[in-house]
Amino acid sequence: MKELLKHRNLTLIKGDILDKEKLEKSLPKKSDIVMHLAAIAGVSSYYKMPLETIKINVIGTYNLLETVKDRGVGLFVDFSTSEVYGKHASNVSEESDTSQGPISDLRWTYSISKIASEELSHCYHHKYGLPVVSVRPFNIYGPGQVGEGAVQIFVSNALKDKTIYVTGDGSQIRAWCYIEDFVDGIFRCILKKDAVGEVFNIGNEKCAVTTMALAKKIIKLSGSKSKILTRPHMGTDIGKRIPDISKARKILGYRPSVGLDEGLSRTIEWHRADI
Repeated sequence: MKELLKHRNLTLIKGDILDKEKLEKSLPKKSDIVMHLAAIAGVSSYYKMPLETIKINVIGTYNLLETVKDRGVGLFVDFSTSEVYGKHASNVSEESDTSQGPISDLRWTYSISKIASEELSHCYHHKYGLPVVSVRPFNIYGPGQVGEGAVQIFVSNALKDKTIYVTGDGSQIRAWCYIEDFVDGIFRCILKKDAVGEVFNIGNEKCAVTTMALAKKIIKLSGSKSKILTRPHMGTDIGKRIPDISKARKILGYRPSVGLDEGLSRTIEWHRADI
């Protein structure tokens, strides 16, 4: 996305959200919207860098909130995670209890710190009147994705006819949401005044599939000769993750429209062009 660096409305500042002094100097005195996406992502990172994960999500969020609370921000969008619902999240709503695993399992450093970040953001809403909305993304995928997302890893391997590895027995269920649908949900959070002070699940419950079925679908759609092998998960895996998006549908008018086959086909073609 290097071409974006030339855009007259974009200023890129390299820094660290833990550096409060630089944050204060970097952010404008008045901002319409602040979108808080700073975090360490990827399950393997939570095991390798648990302390950094917590520091960024808690101390970093505090630094940012302190910086913007008196700067006339029109909206503060806090990006949380569907991980806050724990290991078995079937049709969970925003009113469902959040659930974390034992402290001995480092995987939960991410979800614990994210729910703390959510609560912290909403405390600033209640105490200082900062307009806050939190979003909980459910397994987003699509063109441009990097990192540990299953779809982009499976697609990359499939297009090279390399082995696709599925963790466990592949029976884990995820509801996959195409990036355009997710971005539409974010725009609706920005444009709807009723979104302020709320938390929203943003995902597509109609695109739920097992990980094994996802791998097979990607092989079929891409015309790949890849084989599928299973291997143990590096730590704790999530058994099921499907959102209830009725709140987003009611308040935001959010209705994801890209089906799994269509979204995967678009993603496959994007990766194919990038090889």
